[in-house]
Amino acid sequence: MALLEIKNLSKSFGDAHILKDINLDVNEGDVIAIIGSSGNGKTTLLRCLNFLEIPEEGKITVDGTVLFDASASVDEKGRKVPVKSIPRENRLKLGMVFQNFNLFPQYTALENVTLAMKLLEKDGLKTFEGGVEESAKAILTRVGLADKMNHYPCQLSGGQQQRVAIARALALNPDILCFDEPTSALDPELTGEVLAVIRKLASEHMTMLIVTHEMNFARDASTRVIFMDEGRIIEEGPPEQVLGNPVHERTKEFLKNALNK
Repeated sequence: MALLEIKNLSKSFGDAHILKDINLDVNEGDVIAIIGSSGNGKTTLLRCLNFLEIPEEGKITVDGTVLFDASASVDEKGRKVPVKSIPRENRLKLGMVFQNFNLFPQYTALENVTLAMKLLEKDGLKTFEGGVEESAKAILTRVGLADKMNHYPCQLSGGQQQRVAIARALALNPDILCFDEPTSALDPELTGEVLAVIRKLASEHMTMLIVTHEMNFARDASTRVIFMDEGRIIEEGPPEQVLGNPVHERTKEFLKNALNK
């Protein structure tokens, strides 16, 4: 059984159909690079998996537990009824790292990581062996920020801020970690340090879905590459196949433009 199963997922905003019948299985330890031009549904897919957006159709299952089933929002006469609030424990199955960090400027790196941990422990949804603060310190050390724990975001480089954001997501111990173009706001030198952390997580068999425009990273660090176009998965397979010998003409066109930049 796949760790993550996405079945027939669709999402629209008004008349714009952003995701169209997405089907994807992700095994434990997979690192899935999601590539494609802007506006073709990559970010929306991650946002649906993290319930920042609610799909109109489809089903999301993690480790055998159904997190979301759109058919459950249809009554016996086929009429749509409001989707119930997604339980918080379901949201914790997948973590999210955004391209713009989204750190709280008034809190230190350590406080940014411990904030959600304390709330979850208070609500009885998580417990942290060794205590919240020690757990957070260990994770910040893991991403190379042992000497920056008491620094505020304004005192950190963009790469360091993104590593705090990664630590914050890891602290909640998700089954799967999602990255939405984690290096798009960084210059090349800082990009390298963030990608090094993601490569380290891959070597530790963290299951990850990564929307990226870094083709070399997709080739070197992923176990599978997915190319999306017009809200659909057009092509998927090992990186050497999708990036080195794509089958679909649209994939070939995209890679020709991406690699010539």
